[in-house]
Amino acid sequence: MRRIAILLMLVVVVAAMPAQTSTFAEYETRHYRVLSELGEEHARATAEKLESLLVVFNDYFHFDLDELPVRMRARFFSSRSRFDTYLDRVINDRRDDFVYLHYTDLARSELVGFRTDDDAFDVSLKHQGFIQFLRAFVPHPPLWLREGFAVYFEQVAFDPDLGVALYRENLAWLETLQSILDGTAGLEPIGLAEMVRMTVEQARSRIDVFYPQAWGMVNFLLNSPNRDHNRIIWDSISALDPQSGLAQNSERVYQRAFRWVPESILVEAYVDYVAGRRSFRTLVQDGVRQYAAGELAAAEESFVTGLKLREDNFIPFYYMGLINYDRGNHALADFYYQEALSRGANEALTLYALGVNAFADNRFDDAVAYLERTVEIDPDAFRDKAGQLIARIQG
Repeated sequence: MRRIAILLMLVVVVAAMPAQTSTFAEYETRHYRVLSELGEEHARATAEKLESLLVVFNDYFHFDLDELPVRMRARFFSSRSRFDTYLDRVINDRRDDFVYLHYTDLARSELVGFRTDDDAFDVSLKHQGFIQFLRAFVPHPPLWLREGFAVYFEQVAFDPDLGVALYRENLAWLETLQSILDGTAGLEPIGLAEMVRMTVEQARSRIDVFYPQAWGMVNFLLNSPNRDHNRIIWDSISALDPQSGLAQNSERVYQRAFRWVPESILVEAYVDYVAGRRSFRTLVQDGVRQYAAGELAAAEESFVTGLKLREDNFIPFYYMGLINYDRGNHALADFYYQEALSRGANEALTLYALGVNAFADNRFDDAVAYLERTVEIDPDAFRDKAGQLIARIQG
């Protein structure tokens, strides 16, 4: 909760940005100017990531990018201490994560971050990068829209070969939101009218509920099968006024997008939608249970759906190998086992599965090679059963 609590920030206004002794590499693209203490390559790669993210963001908002008066600026420090020192000088405060500093003059506004591991860097870049994008066009959007979309985009994936960003769904808040709405979390949901009109102070006071609900509202309104619900998100975006403050924009959105839908019907649909979604974890749990019960088709559906959410986890690939082995699809089973192995599956166990699969497919040389390697890695667990199969092949 510490990381998310700092994301709700007030507009910062200062007289000047003090200089800091440093050498920043600089790289400019059409819409971004990136300064980085991490070197020229980092500045270039980050600027290009931001450009690719901009395309994904604007697929939803359809702002006229030619209206940007200046390039959006981002600054990255080589260490957390350098980042802290800069914020101390600029806003007399510190943050635990990247921060977007917004000023009336867009030329002075900037996204500020620091060196961290690649995954954390990318999540923070996407979250705060979206806020920078939105506030460049609408300085004071409703908080649920701003933060809900920022979380919605946190799992966007970069394709380095194509140089583009590809949307990937983020369900990190799903189980938390489900527990809030079904009462098991012991937290009171925020009412719709209050959520749409929420102030910074109110959001901070209920941060544990605000973030899951903000993400959930955006996800529901975008992905509901009911077009009337989809229309609300587009009407909300259309209602935004660059000249209005937070309270005025929040009220505009409420009156123009939400008032024509009966609240009780909308809330009921929202609760049903959230309850019906499954996270990666629950999909894997369902798939394992279904496989153990011999329900191969249902297990396959669960694992395939899980792979659409996360392709970096070995479990769905391993079980897809088991499913296809059981069906006699040995070439496909081999493919899935190899994919599981490349993603960190237990090496001895997966090589044993590959050996058994190769034996069933009459690829005996491959089977022996896999099984012997299995015994080398974990003799205590596999010496007997792998040895018995090798003996059958060689006998």
